[in-house]
Amino acid sequence: MTIPNPQENAIAASDRVPFAKKLAYALGGPVDILSVWVLVSIAYPLFNMELQMRPLYVAIILMSLRLWDGAIDPIMGWISDNTRTRWGRRRPFIFVGAILSAITYPLIFWFPVGLTPEQNMLWVIGFGILFYTCFTIWAMPYQSMLMEMTPDYNERTRVTEVRGYFQTMAGLVNGWIWWITLRPLFMVVEPGTGELVASTANGMRYISLGISAVILVGGLIPAIFVKERYYEKLGAKQTSVKLLDSLRQTLSNRAFVILCLFTLCFLLGTAIFDSYGRYVGTYYVLGGDWDLGAIFAGWGTLVYTGFSLMFIPIFRRLSERIGKNKCLAIAISIVLLSASTTWWTFNPNYPWLMLINTAFIGVGYAGLWLMLPSMQIDVVDMDELKTGERREGSFASIFSWILKLSFCVGFLISGPLLELTGFDATLEGAQSDSVYQNMRVGYVLIPVVALVAALCLLKFFPINREKAISIREQLEARRGQV
Repeated sequence: MTIPNPQENAIAASDRVPFAKKLAYALGGPVDILSVWVLVSIAYPLFNMELQMRPLYVAIILMSLRLWDGAIDPIMGWISDNTRTRWGRRRPFIFVGAILSAITYPLIFWFPVGLTPEQNMLWVIGFGILFYTCFTIWAMPYQSMLMEMTPDYNERTRVTEVRGYFQTMAGLVNGWIWWITLRPLFMVVEPGTGELVASTANGMRYISLGISAVILVGGLIPAIFVKERYYEKLGAKQTSVKLLDSLRQTLSNRAFVILCLFTLCFLLGTAIFDSYGRYVGTYYVLGGDWDLGAIFAGWGTLVYTGFSLMFIPIFRRLSERIGKNKCLAIAISIVLLSASTTWWTFNPNYPWLMLINTAFIGVGYAGLWLMLPSMQIDVVDMDELKTGERREGSFASIFSWILKLSFCVGFLISGPLLELTGFDATLEGAQSDSVYQNMRVGYVLIPVVALVAALCLLKFFPINREKAISIREQLEARRGQV
């Protein structure tokens, strides 16, 4: 499908980002995905289904790490904004952060065998905090760097597009991670019987080492090959901003607050859709068969990835015709359609129908992850027009925390909601009909309400293409081009 793009030549040569630079930046995308979302994806299968940890404990793990992010992300964003070195204000942190993150990531999963559920929870929280402290050193400057690569409204989306391909491909690991951990390669001897049994816990120990290697290589490349365009012309001359003043100014930006609230509602709904849906799919549709559930999760990820890769360029071209806001509204509507139809597509008699919802999610997320980062950069320009300062780190840190908080609040809600339905993991596929009924109702109702709220909030976002162009013209008239 090709959408005509009458503005193809509207981007000035000085505003274009060379493809090699886009590629170097994009190679850091999988680091961002794997570092955060593998743990989120595997948390319930690993800690609840295998280690018999209460869903509430799993939710506490995820929320504890996100609350820690909430404390240190803004600090790191502020530090990055106010750093002045001969190499820039982002690149030194990206370089050091990649090395530290690669060293500390595997520690999360190398907990001793035989710990109690409470001890496992404390281990994962403790080493998770250590890792995410190191990861924040990398992630906040990396995300801030995206906002400094070009001043052009459409070229920003094109940079995000290239990164989106790599992030989507990295998402394949998330979908297949459960299945991979259950392979015979990672089997362990069961105490008492001496039989070899599949073990997600043992699988994650060794998989974490591979992810660590990806973090090291992919994390270092942006630091080495991507220069900071805005730092060279603006940032190096900018005076330092106090932390509390920076946070107050960031949170007083109406456009940014709307974008954050939109993201919170959207991802809250889809997080419940993802985590809760794994249980509805595995237990209600597939009768509690973990192996089959892992296979469906893997195939679902392939479908998701295929449709997402297919629609990333379509949404990019469409945004250059109708604007980012309308593209994002289309993406939400597609995800809303997916959430609304699960009552019929999650059917034990026709389990493959679940993949229809996955296809819709892939299409919708293609638009979401393409538009949101690009729109966030437009917000930073609006803030500069108002304050005279470039504070990409502050905006990146708060928005990053909102992203992670939204998902993990969804997971936090999913745990208690799952217990409220009467679900008992020890019963496996022998849950009562009333439990399945409760699970299915929650699976439809909560995501739909959250997604409708997100769609309503989007109507109040004040920056469209014309507004963004006007902001740039005013900025350049005041401080020159970058």
